Amino acid sequence: MDTQTILQRELEGSIAFFLDFTNRDPHSPGFGLTVDSTKQPQIASIAATGFALTAWVIASERGLLPHQEALNLTRGTLQTLLQRASHHRGFFAHFLHMENAQRWGKCEYSTIDTALCLNGVITAAAYFQDAQIRELAQALLERVDWHFIVFERERQALFRMAYNPDRDGDYIDDQPGFVSQWDMAAEQKMMYLQAATRLAPDLARRLYQGFRRDKGHWDGHEIIITPGGTLFVYQFSEAWLDTGRYLDPNGIDWFNNTRLAALANRAFCIAHADQFKTYHAESWGLSAGDSPWGYEVAGSTPARHEPQHSGTVSIYSALSCLPFIPEETLAMLSYLFHQQPQTWGNYGFFDAYNLSVTPPWYSQALYGIDKGCSLLMIENYLSKLVWNIYTNSRPIQDALHILQFTERTSTQ
Repeated sequence: MDTQTILQRELEGSIAFFLDFTNRDPHSPGFGLTVDSTKQPQIASIAATGFALTAWVIASERGLLPHQEALNLTRGTLQTLLQRASHHRGFFAHFLHMENAQRWGKCEYSTIDTALCLNGVITAAAYFQDAQIRELAQALLERVDWHFIVFERERQALFRMAYNPDRDGDYIDDQPGFVSQWDMAAEQKMMYLQAATRLAPDLARRLYQGFRRDKGHWDGHEIIITPGGTLFVYQFSEAWLDTGRYLDPNGIDWFNNTRLAALANRAFCIAHADQFKTYHAESWGLSAGDSPWGYEVAGSTPARHEPQHSGTVSIYSALSCLPFIPEETLAMLSYLFHQQPQTWGNYGFFDAYNLSVTPPWYSQALYGIDKGCSLLMIENYLSKLVWNIYTNSRPIQDALHILQFTERTSTQ
């Protein structure tokens, strides 16, 4: 089977995953919510729901879901998010009960997971051009109290990562309240775009300038790095924003930064192939996801800290490199499909695999955010659909203007 056919089957399988693991019971208070993981299908992820909202756009455009059905599913999801899903000042609880949309346990109210959800909201509103969807989306975007998570440190404006009001809640060691801060280059860039139109322009620009741009090097190239070198942090914002069209106000080329990070991640795996059987030129990708030991965060150099890795290849994160390094990614896709058939299931590729353990381990699980990221990147590689809809939307165009991003010229 050729790579284009495999890609098409992976895309269709991803849509089938979202259809089968999203609450589509019209009588359920949790209508429209999508699972965090097939391991615990009773738990919804607010971020996975954002990817699902974007999946309905892709499915509608490709005729994999009737347009009216996709529109109704989107309307109902936005109603759930606005009227029933647990939130604090517009920031959603990270995990929700699939059936009633209420906060799962004492999980945190997460900024990044809310932002991932809102990226789906923005995309859906721009695509469907439906009055009710636009109204619901606007209400959700306006409800977020961005000022609540802004603070100053050493004359830098920063965002908090999360909030948890419970003394024994997730990520709380002692006192309840704010959790950590976004002070490094990571997956949060979408937050600056979403907040830009809700804050004073000067504050919006100071926030964007507030996080560190740590530098690392690979093969003579400079890369703005993340703390642990995990691949997904270069991909989540870029799954929606067409960074290939813009330079940031400092002249940073985020598209090329992601391209270099992907190449460095692959090279790191090749360099360690003698230690880990899973790694080679057609099997690479160190990121966060399933592993023989449960959920694991792996990474490669260059990184701010010594990266952790154990021989587990994150399939979704490698697939998500497709728009950035297509030749290398397509070679891996073909290898996996033809030489590692246990990585493939009813919904396309599973999350990860590891041949460096005994017996060899193949994930049987799927994560909503993982399947979502690779789905969006495959679509962007094939058509730029998501990039065009999201990047051209009014909220994002206004934000890019406020933050002083500049559109590339043809010679850049």
